[in-house]
Amino acid sequence: MRMISIQEYDRRTMQLAEPIIDYRKRILLASGSTIHPKYMEKLMEIGIKSLIIEDAKSVGITLDEMIDMPTWIDAISSVEIAFQQVRVGKEIAINELQNTVKTLINEVLQRKAIILIPTSSIDEKLSRYAHAVNVALISLQIGRRLNLNQLQLNGLGLGCLLHDIGKALTADPLQHPEKGFQALKSNREISLLASHIAYQHHEAIDGSGYPRGIKGNDILEFAQICSVANDYENMISKDGIQPHEAIERIMALVEKKYSHAVVLSFTNGIISYPPGTHIRLNNGLFGIVTRIDSHLHRPIVKVQGISEEVDLSEQSTLFIQKVYNDDLGVKQD
Repeated sequence: MRMISIQEYDRRTMQLAEPIIDYRKRILLASGSTIHPKYMEKLMEIGIKSLIIEDAKSVGITLDEMIDMPTWIDAISSVEIAFQQVRVGKEIAINELQNTVKTLINEVLQRKAIILIPTSSIDEKLSRYAHAVNVALISLQIGRRLNLNQLQLNGLGLGCLLHDIGKALTADPLQHPEKGFQALKSNREISLLASHIAYQHHEAIDGSGYPRGIKGNDILEFAQICSVANDYENMISKDGIQPHEAIERIMALVEKKYSHAVVLSFTNGIISYPPGTHIRLNNGLFGIVTRIDSHLHRPIVKVQGISEEVDLSEQSTLFIQKVYNDDLGVKQD
């Protein structure tokens, strides 16, 4: 199993490992299916840019660090309902969201790290809600590395699921944090902390953020966590940036946009090279990442021409030099 861009799909050699879902959460194509060229056009029309597939190259590769699709879809549905409620002026029914947060916390705690299902693998009408779920997953992973307790994780997860709720009330990107804050703080069942995550997740510690331009310790740590997770998720799903490069971009903004402590916890919980990634080592050999074992940034690799897999965590002189897509002549760095 591995993730590819839709342009890489070859129906002669590949089949879906995970289903493709439309905006009503119906299965358009089931796992095990191949995609007819006419259907490919339809998928691109609804914004599908990523696929999770099985082929000969991915034999023996599993994405155990990825949340299962039904759980992801259920979480997306709960966020969508919250957006609909706010859009029509109703109070958010918090119970379902709280149950979703508990589920996501369990998903994070049972894995050494989280690999995101890109929002580009689902109908674009659901991408806003899928983004919120992915931001919550990454935030909870950061919170775990910061040794937050269960109560703190609950508050963090809820705030991150609702961090973009203001977009249900305005199309202005500069106004949605304040709109979201006003909508959340009026709900007695939602903590002020969760409301401030929505309010502050676009602030930067150097004061260059919005909507208020606050800086330093005036920004809540939970909002900082959401900010890092939000930017990372957008890089992965919206911009199609490889995880290792997205991590580097986040690190480059330490003490400018993000605090050092939050970024350190982020890098300690994120996988640089997910299983299925095509790579070239510094010795010139090509390979594919097969799994993550003892080190999140130095995976186990199946190298062309070598019968045994290579554990980069045990090879101090070997490192990944380039990342490639399926066509090994096209690099992704």
